[in-house]
Amino acid sequence: MSTLIAFVLTLGVVIIIHELGHFAVCKMTGIYVKTFSIGFGPKILRRRFGETEYALSVVPFGGYVKMAGEGVMEEIQDTGTGQERHYPLGTEEGDREAAEGDRDIPVSRHFSRRPAWQRMAVVVAGPLANLVLAFLIYSMIVWAQGIMEIPVTRIGGVDADGPAAAAGLRVGDRIVEIGGVPVTTWEDVTERTVAPSLRSGAPAVVPLTIERDGASLDLTFSPQPVGQYWRLGMDPWDTEVGLVQDGGPADEVGLRTGDRIVAVDGTLVTSFASIARIINRHAGVEVDLTWERDGQTITRPVTPEAAEVLPDSTIGRIFFDRHYAATGVGLLEAVSIGARRTWLTIVATVEVLGNFVGGKLGLDAVGGPIRIGQVAGEMLRWSFSHLLLFIAFFSVNLFLLNLLPIPVLDGGHVVFLLIEMITGRRVHERIQAIAMQVGLIVLMLFMTFVIVVDVLKVLPPRG
Repeated sequence: MSTLIAFVLTLGVVIIIHELGHFAVCKMTGIYVKTFSIGFGPKILRRRFGETEYALSVVPFGGYVKMAGEGVMEEIQDTGTGQERHYPLGTEEGDREAAEGDRDIPVSRHFSRRPAWQRMAVVVAGPLANLVLAFLIYSMIVWAQGIMEIPVTRIGGVDADGPAAAAGLRVGDRIVEIGGVPVTTWEDVTERTVAPSLRSGAPAVVPLTIERDGASLDLTFSPQPVGQYWRLGMDPWDTEVGLVQDGGPADEVGLRTGDRIVAVDGTLVTSFASIARIINRHAGVEVDLTWERDGQTITRPVTPEAAEVLPDSTIGRIFFDRHYAATGVGLLEAVSIGARRTWLTIVATVEVLGNFVGGKLGLDAVGGPIRIGQVAGEMLRWSFSHLLLFIAFFSVNLFLLNLLPIPVLDGGHVVFLLIEMITGRRVHERIQAIAMQVGLIVLMLFMTFVIVVDVLKVLPPRG
């Protein structure tokens, strides 16, 4: 049930916001809107308010705003609604039939009679509304919850061949100052050890003051460049449990927020990373989990669920998160962080799309409605804010996908309008009609393909 609720919320919110973007600009520019529909095909529910009919249609994967004098798109929108045209648009009979259908609407309010810039504004408003939605979600969550940070500076793991070991750091050391500045979170540690190297473009030496066995020691530290990143070679001592996903293996064995994990499979652990390493390699294999709560030690067997993270790569997960502490931020800082996260989501999505088109990613990278529902359900089982973050991520994806230069999608209309604005002449409706029909066929084939891939992923393996 949680998966269904999350799926409906995710799809419903992004589609409604997208169509509201188109709708709002239509109203702002005076274009007559005949129908505002969530979904395609036959209408399940319909109600007229003012000049516009609002409808819920049977196919939920999308929606449309039907405008007077829209041209070739009216034929596509009418398909399957019980309002099929007798003649196709682009023919003399079809154009006359369309004109007669809009004869009571002032010609000045027809979409096709508006300047190209207004039509362009209507077209891009939908995708932009999705982008604004993502930005608002990211910003409001940061403003409401603050910045989530690991509230420790004690070292829980040191790589034998890493910079931390070379600096003489040990498990159990607590970093007190870096460059003479006190540090209180692991994010402080990461930022202050790496920042000088980022500024200089080369490994920089920074002084550390640490506490070990009650004594204060001064050391020097230099991060190691690895590609575009800087390696520290150490992990924080963060074995306190944060969020526990409802219904997951950790929840079922009784793990709760605030517990401190001390051992996994008989091995003492001092960092979240060390816990994850052991759990990850025991997919489907029972291990003993030991934790402390209110001075008591509890040990119970747990079986990590197998989770596919990469093609042909499966890890074990019991679905709990490390403990974070929130640092409050002001509205302006939250807006800045929201904008940065929105941009990073765009960059990451474009990179994934590029890798998929370039053949670097296989079919496992494709996700359709089933996959969307699964992920949305998993996010809701973590928390409602996790679901909101997924909606923001999905909204950015919809923003980019809708701007692809494929007829039927908003990006296809942008191409036609750009040609018109450059040449001063509209693309002939017959050419648009053919392009739209081809685009619709391609889109339907792709949707069918994605759904088939989704189904194959959830079917049990045959042996």
